Amino acid sequence: MSGEGLAIRRMREGDIDDVMAVEQGSFSSPWTRDMYLREIRKAEGCYLVARRGEELAGYCGALLILDEAHVMTLAVRGDLRRRGIGARLMLELIERMEGMGARFLTLEVRRSNRAAIELYSSFGFQIMGERMNYYLDNMENAYIMWTDDITAPPYRERMRALRERYAYAV
Repeated sequence: MSGEGLAIRRMREGDIDDVMAVEQGSFSSPWTRDMYLREIRKAEGCYLVARRGEELAGYCGALLILDEAHVMTLAVRGDLRRRGIGARLMLELIERMEGMGARFLTLEVRRSNRAAIELYSSFGFQIMGERMNYYLDNMENAYIMWTDDITAPPYRERMRALRERYAYAV
């Protein structure tokens, strides 16, 4: 896979088998194939895949609820983590969700998932609360994270800087 660029596009039904392989290697309570099939068909949803050549590098997705985009999932294949792929996916997801009418972003993340919290924080997410016993596999709490208005000039500047920083991430 070295030397191949990263292509990000909407998730399609044909991507689901590859998504499931990464999903099962990334989460202790993975989504099912049927869950993904339902999600990618929702008009208020935006699910993306990142591919290097033919191989899936990662994926993400969000749902728009009024003017809030709820980030539902983000995963990068284990051997490709910490290379900026998750950030590239988030950049694309945020831009697309803003285009759908989002002004704010929210998500839940495991308290123990320091790498994810660090990534989300770089995108301006702040811990605004906690959901107790949110993850049923081990009853771990989840942080609730929110951004400020993504259409405001300070957030646009953050996105510009992040696009520049991750322009060549693969």
